[in-house]
This record gives sequence, structure tokens and C-alpha cells, in this order.
Amino acid sequence: MEITVQDRTIYEQLCKDYLNLKLLAQNACTSPERLERCKQLILEDVHSKRKLSRVSSCEDLLQILEQRNLLSLLKPELIERLELALDSEDITNAIKLYRKTISLHYAPIRRFYLEDLRYRDRRTLLEREVEKIKLAENPNISSFHEKYRKQRETIYSLLQKQIGRDWKAFGRNLNITEAELDEINERNRNDLKGRIYEMLLSVEQTFTDDSLEQFISTLTKALEKIRRSDLKRKIESELGM
Repeated sequence: MEITVQDRTIYEQLCKDYLNLKLLAQNACTSPERLERCKQLILEDVHSKRKLSRVSSCEDLLQILEQRNLLSLLKPELIERLELALDSEDITNAIKLYRKTISLHYAPIRRFYLEDLRYRDRRTLLEREVEKIKLAENPNISSFHEKYRKQRETIYSLLQKQIGRDWKAFGRNLNITEAELDEINERNRNDLKGRIYEMLLSVEQTFTDDSLEQFISTLTKALEKIRRSDLKRKIESELGM
């Protein structure tokens, strides 16, 4: 079966949609009671009450499911099950579209997904050691990287909820071109949060792990330009800046 450029585009969009599904689940898990219901729904799959007892957030829960290969880009079923506890129309609608995409394009999606897995597996021990050395040589980078990793979803969620109709102005100040903004809008016609998420992801991917402070600086400057210094302060507070 011939794989086309369009197939690759569909796969890349599905990767973004998968991340968005996880974020929607985290946003909908608004109380300890909901988190507990989610744990009960997947208890038999995880087979470890002790492991689940240590879970304090939906993000931790999803991470465990991925580590145990119970949840992945090709296996979104458990997010669908969690929706029973989260009662989110956004998740319901997103999972329907997600499943439809997989159903229509399963073969090329699976091929690209497996290729990506093999590529990640090919990373050598030397490459990993080089990364460790870089972080060890600059403890400030290491410290900030760790802070950002822990607060990333919180920051994304905050901006998705608060930017609203200013999303295009925000995007322009992130140096996203009009053509790119139009494409993002086209891909997320009925999903404002999806547009904002895709913008943030595309900008973040232009920065390396050791330049994440520059990424945050870019975000906060863009927020100031659209007169949302309140969000700038919240992000800085989350990161202890």
C-alpha cells in the first residue's frame, strides 16, 4: 500500500488530537471524587491498588496507563471509559472524531506510529548520557526544565481556557504567520481550545529542552502585548519565576 504525504499529515494531526484528548481528560477531572471514580474504572486493567493509591492527578493516572501500554495513540479506549466518570461532552465529541480518523486511515497511521516507536528505541545510550551531562553541567537549566515539565499541562490548560477570542492576536504575537493561523483554524473549526493548543505546541517545538525559558519568555511577552498580564503573572507564579 502506497503511503502519501496526505497520510503523513493525517498522522501528525492525530498525534496532536491524542495529546488534546489527554488534556481534555485532565481538564474534566475537576475533583478528588472524579479522580477516584476514574481509578475504580481502570483498577482491573492496572492490577495494582497500591500503584493507584499513589496517583494524585489525572495526569499521573494517564502516565501509568501509557507506561503499562494500556493507553496509546492507537489504543484510546481507556480515555473513552474514563469519560463515564468525567461526564465531558468535549471528550465525547473528540473521541468520536478520533475513532473515525483511525477507522478511515488505520493502515498508514499504524505504520507511521510504529516507525516513530522504532526511531525512539534507536536512541543510543550515548545520546541519553549526553543529555544528562548537559543538564548536570547547568543546574539552572535542569531545575527549570523539571519545573516546566511538571507545570506544562497546567499552563496549556490555563491558556486554553482564558485566551478566548484573542487567540489569533495571541498567535500573531507568537510569530505564527497568517497562513499558519488559517490552517490551524481550518483544522479546529469548532474547537477553540484545540486551536490554542496547536499554536502552543507548534511554538514550543521550535525550542530545545535547554531553551525552555526562552519559550516561556516568548509566551509572556505575547500575553503582555494582548493585555493579558494577569495570565503572564499566573504562569510566572506556577514556575516560581
